[in-house]
Amino acid sequence: MNTQETIEKLSKMDENAIAEFRDELLSIIGKEPGVQDSHALMQFVKGYKNPQALQSAVEIGMKVNAVATEGLLGKYATVPAAVRSGAIKEVTLEERIKSLSRSVQDELLDELLQILAQNNVGIELTSIERSDIMQLVKGQRTPAAMFNAMQVALRAIEARKVAPAIKIEPKVRFGVELVPSTGLDRIVELAQRFENGGVRNIWVTDHYTNNDPYVTLTLIAKATNSATLGLGITNTYVRHVAATASAMSSLDKVSGGRMALGVGAGDKPTLASLNIDTSAPLARVKESVQVLRSLWRGDVVNFDGESVKLHNARLSLPPQREIPVYIGAQGPRMLRLAGEIGNGALINASHELDFRVAVDAIKDGALATNRSAKNVDVVAYTCFSVDEDEKAAVKAAVPVVAFIAAASPVNVLERHDLDAVRAQSMGEMIARGEMAKAFELVNSDFLDAFAIAGKPSTCIDRIDNLLKVGVTQFVFGSPIGPKKARAADLIAEKIIPAYA
Repeated sequence: MNTQETIEKLSKMDENAIAEFRDELLSIIGKEPGVQDSHALMQFVKGYKNPQALQSAVEIGMKVNAVATEGLLGKYATVPAAVRSGAIKEVTLEERIKSLSRSVQDELLDELLQILAQNNVGIELTSIERSDIMQLVKGQRTPAAMFNAMQVALRAIEARKVAPAIKIEPKVRFGVELVPSTGLDRIVELAQRFENGGVRNIWVTDHYTNNDPYVTLTLIAKATNSATLGLGITNTYVRHVAATASAMSSLDKVSGGRMALGVGAGDKPTLASLNIDTSAPLARVKESVQVLRSLWRGDVVNFDGESVKLHNARLSLPPQREIPVYIGAQGPRMLRLAGEIGNGALINASHELDFRVAVDAIKDGALATNRSAKNVDVVAYTCFSVDEDEKAAVKAAVPVVAFIAAASPVNVLERHDLDAVRAQSMGEMIARGEMAKAFELVNSDFLDAFAIAGKPSTCIDRIDNLLKVGVTQFVFGSPIGPKKARAADLIAEKIIPAYA
């Protein structure tokens, strides 16, 4: 078996198949204690399915149980190779469809029918296309019919770009977090689907292991019409502040003035792996925001701060407006800073207890600078998972909750009356690569504290609790649901309309 070729194929699988592969591989790894390389496994568990993350996870699996891992790779190597015996072989789309496993075909058909059911732009169908779609609806599946349905679905998606659906304008501002760890076309399609469903903010995460967020946002900007697009969040260490100012200025022009920037101190383990010094995070964020705004005004910037220093720097093409800046904040000092200088605060939390504390700190910061706290957008960047199957929704949230719990400080655990020893054990197991064992420690108490997961009605109740304590923007964060496309539909059809 060509392991490298198989990994390349795995990285192109749909999100449901990759999730199944991930769970099976982690069950193999989890049986053996003492496995190292926790950073690679963290990326893999969080949903990063680029070839590098997959390669690292597979290598660990091979160390633990080579036979089981090779068997798993063989099981999922279903995509036909385009190169055989050294010669390039043309493989038609119909042939690829025919070669897919039954379960993958089921998922593909489900996605196609969802797209076609949502089509409201009046695309015209030929008699053959109508016949093939009816054939699929009745369960009579052929590669040719699926091929024709795919062509219709692509026309429907393209039509949405110029004729978006009529949107419900909710009284609450909703956003979504998109992680660019899959194909860019998939991320763009999801962005369109969420915008058409009433989501007004689309936040794209920034992590060097994934697709570049600025490229991703450029594509989303060209494919959407009205949603505010944000980088949520970028750390202030990896890119120079002037480069960030220039990139955001360009994006604001491309998007027609729809950009927002989320900045924060960053993820210390990730930055440490890049050999980046993360000292003075509060000063770094504060000074970066000051410099960003000066550059966007077109000023010649001479700045000699504690952490940020520029000499005679300016943008030749500044934006036409001051781009809103959101502060990624967790601790009391960063939350207070958000109240002092931010247009908003991006807060990774899902429970009202955490937001009571956060809102008070933001108000203190605003008061210290004679600002109105009402001018600060309080954003709940939640761990969210919705599905009509309550158990499936909760299961999808478990891996994310395990990482949140493992990284939570003692005061946060005490706030929720959670078992600190249990949380510490999760962290130790994750560090050793024993993911499956760590996930088993996630109980209902941890899920309630760190996630919003369940049926739409359950999620609505939890959203209401956050709104009552001062949240002004609710973000549907990772994992969104066991299946993102279905979760997007549930959000559009059952959650957002509840706030119309």
